[in-house]
Amino acid sequence: MPEALHRNPSSNWLLRLLTMAHARWVAVAVTAYCAFWPLLRSTMRLEVKYNEGWNAYNAAAIAHHQWVYPVRYGWTMANYPVLSFVAVSQVGRLTHDYLWAGRLLSWLGMTVCCLCASAIVAHLTGSRRFGAMAGLFCLVMFCTSGQCYAGQDDPQIFAQGFFMAGLLLYFLRGERPWALALTALLFVIGGNTKHNLIDFPIAVAVELALVNRRRMAGFVGLMLLWEIPLYWINLHVGGPEFLHQILVARRYVAGKILPQGFDYFAPQLIPLAVGIYMAWRMRHDPRRRLLSIFFAVSLVVGLYFSGGEGVSLNAYFSATLALAMLLGIFLHDFDVPRPGWPGTGEQWRAGATALLFLWMLIPLACEDAFFPVETWRSLHAQQERYGRQVDFLRAQPGPALCESILRCYDAGKPYIFDPFSAASLIRAGHLDENELIANIAAQRYGAIQFNRRALADGSPNAQVDRYTPGVVLAIARYYQAALTERDCTIYVPRRK
Repeated sequence: MPEALHRNPSSNWLLRLLTMAHARWVAVAVTAYCAFWPLLRSTMRLEVKYNEGWNAYNAAAIAHHQWVYPVRYGWTMANYPVLSFVAVSQVGRLTHDYLWAGRLLSWLGMTVCCLCASAIVAHLTGSRRFGAMAGLFCLVMFCTSGQCYAGQDDPQIFAQGFFMAGLLLYFLRGERPWALALTALLFVIGGNTKHNLIDFPIAVAVELALVNRRRMAGFVGLMLLWEIPLYWINLHVGGPEFLHQILVARRYVAGKILPQGFDYFAPQLIPLAVGIYMAWRMRHDPRRRLLSIFFAVSLVVGLYFSGGEGVSLNAYFSATLALAMLLGIFLHDFDVPRPGWPGTGEQWRAGATALLFLWMLIPLACEDAFFPVETWRSLHAQQERYGRQVDFLRAQPGPALCESILRCYDAGKPYIFDPFSAASLIRAGHLDENELIANIAAQRYGAIQFNRRALADGSPNAQVDRYTPGVVLAIARYYQAALTERDCTIYVPRRK
């Protein structure tokens, strides 16, 4: 027993608890606790986020050999590359449902990300134990701060799996030409699954520029070379207007960068501070420097992209992956802060491990998912409401407009309207809302769904997310509320 324990017997019981075995149990227990809600939710028939219905409809279009980029501007748009829709359509052959297929691929991507983060840290530290800690950090962070994307039918996390596999290959065999070529290929495949994850190739290109500029030029050239067949696949499978739809300009709102970034990172204050410290400390280490570069680049790119219209907290997911790996390395390197302090380096490391994992209960509490029983009741009630709303939509004849696209998808309605893209294109002058208003006035839709409650007089709330004011006024004039619940109102045509 360390001499310090004899000098302070009152602390013996606490120091005896501070072992890595105990800390590992804390890490596993906290991770399992935090993963409960998103894992449970992904098995339930309800809408996690707006993109789910949009992704399901586009996957169905690919499965039925229809284009998703047929025109430059339309009432439905697809500003994601085609590979995610292809993947969901193929997995949907097994699940017989494109929603479940997308959620399954999301969990597959999450698993790959955690395994790659673990392998990278194990490679950099020589310790599989702390590699496992990095993998657990990866999972627990996505299931707390990024919980609305965990197990969601969205290609972001699935695409990150390709990028993380490429990053792992670079760390392991980056000096070999074949490995660099394969890294470039994995990055291109990931970029044609979700196109905004540019921080991965930027970080590798910066690292290569510091080592050998000719190799950096070769890496960029390889990515351009691999992009040629992938671009052809997007055109051949997705449609002739792929490039135009993918590059459609969005409004940029600089004022949302700081509030959104604060909301995401503030609950992770201590882990974030540790990550920044480690990134700064490792900046001159040739073996670990790439991780510092990746963390810095992902923070800058994520904050910039977060100002785009419709961009959510997924802009920070690359930074989250980097942070998880930095925390794993921090725990490996951690030791007694000062000579003469009580305890051993192993005990201090165990205490830091337990503290960092227990800290993740704070962002979990911020997401109102701290109590499993209450979470289950809330999800069960939400699923019941969702089922009633879908049944009501299905019973209405003809096509429907849905602010929640998944409700229209589950009700078996044709895909004729993407409210987010339509509103953006109307504001930009690319679509004429009078065409939509004329259809509403003619009562050509059997139902119109909102994500909010109606006002007291039964008219739609003007502060809706994805209908323009002119469309809202037309709905209030020609339609009436027929089903009103706290998270949904469905309108049907007024009797003439």
